[in-house]
Amino acid sequence: MSHDEDIDARLERLAAATSGVGPRGGFSARVMARIGEEQLGTLWALRVPARRFLPFGVLAAALAMVWAVSVTSQVNEAMASSDDTELTW
Repeated sequence: MSHDEDIDARLERLAAATSGVGPRGGFSARVMARIGEEQLGTLWALRVPARRFLPFGVLAAALAMVWAVSVTSQVNEAMASSDDTELTW
């Protein structure tokens, strides 16, 4: 018996063993009802997918804070660099 015949025999055996397997009655109706219950348009529904992006958001917020502090210290340093400079607002 060749390798192909062995595979064909296995496939036929599996097809015969699983011929009665199928969805229970009302399966499609249950699936469609569950899809109808989903509230994809609300922000509350986004909480699960948003969890994977939370670390990136935290990193972006931390970098923004570092940048803001850096800019503030540069502005303060520029304002205090010379006593001879008069600022006109």
